[in-house]
Amino acid sequence: MKNLKLFSVAILAMAITLASCSGSDGEQGIQGKQGEPGPQGDSIKGDPGDPGADGISCWDLNGNGVGDITVDENNEDLNLDGVVDALDCQGATGQDGQDGNANVERWRTLLAGFTGSELIIPLETPPGTVNDYAYLFYLETANGLMFPVPGPATNTFYTTLYIDTASHEVNVLFWNSADNSAVIIPDGFFVYFHVIAIESPILGNKGTQESVLNELKAAGVDTNDYHAVAAYFGLE
Repeated sequence: MKNLKLFSVAILAMAITLASCSGSDGEQGIQGKQGEPGPQGDSIKGDPGDPGADGISCWDLNGNGVGDITVDENNEDLNLDGVVDALDCQGATGQDGQDGNANVERWRTLLAGFTGSELIIPLETPPGTVNDYAYLFYLETANGLMFPVPGPATNTFYTTLYIDTASHEVNVLFWNSADNSAVIIPDGFFVYFHVIAIESPILGNKGTQESVLNELKAAGVDTNDYHAVAAYFGLE
């Protein structure tokens, strides 16, 4: 019993000695290198959608996807070549429009030496076709002024005219504005007589003239202006 107590005291003394002999804690070590990130996962893609439905072909009038060749109004072979294809997509030919002025002529006559109260000028349109044309007439002075005929030429005189279909000539008469008496035009006052002849599909002198004048009026063309008329018909 005495020996057991001595042993226990010896163990306790040893433990105290070991505790008193332990060293202090060491310094904290350097932090280790950060590890590499792991591989990134792949994104997940959805499945592709179904393709859309085909559009309707231009020739497919009833939208059934089949080229129908029939003998009634449902026929899709519009050009009647035995095949339904893009050539059948063309629209039907429209109605012909009203014929335009297929023939517009212009000429001028030099009035060298003209003096008097009446001017007679031959028409250059073919004989027998006088009534197929509408005519616009103009007198040009030596200084380039253009006056429509018939109408006022200056403040002192005016002009009238008539077309002699038998002789194929145009007759211009000069009148005094004050008393309507004939007036004598001095030599060299007028230098040119201009004619614009417009062929029209509306036959007959009155109908032809009115048709052309109405066309020009609708287009905003002043028929008193020679250059405006010439430009409208592509003559300038």
